[in-house]
Amino acid sequence: MQLEITYRQIWKISAPIMLGSAAQNVIALSDAVLLYHKGEVEFAAIGFAGVFYITIAAIGYSFSRGGQIIIARRMGEQRPGAVGHAFHTMLIFEWALALLMWLFMRYATPWFFQLFLDHSPEIYLKSLEYIHYRAFGVFFSYGGIALISLY
Repeated sequence: MQLEITYRQIWKISAPIMLGSAAQNVIALSDAVLLYHKGEVEFAAIGFAGVFYITIAAIGYSFSRGGQIIIARRMGEQRPGAVGHAFHTMLIFEWALALLMWLFMRYATPWFFQLFLDHSPEIYLKSLEYIHYRAFGVFFSYGGIALISLY
């Protein structure tokens, strides 16, 4: 069996993946635009904490890509029933990882941010304030990228 690949098929597969990947960047950008008008300290804090959060999101994204490879392998082996098991295992792993990252963001970021922001206590406090609320988004982020692995 020969598979014919067209640009349209590639676009149909890649568009949801690209949109899902861009979501964290769009959130960070909108936060930065709004906080730019609030003050210089807030803008600096969102820059630092936003990059930190995108790094946390990228960790979950990389495991989602690994899950996508496993799912593709199961389909290639003509075992579609194993796809559900692989997906559920990956989803549970992503949520467990999200819990671990949430705990890190809630309890270890004061120490971690202090390593980089010891020269500016105002930016340090505002960064912690931002991460305090933003940490809850990691559950939705990791759950969403687990769903993207099915594409």
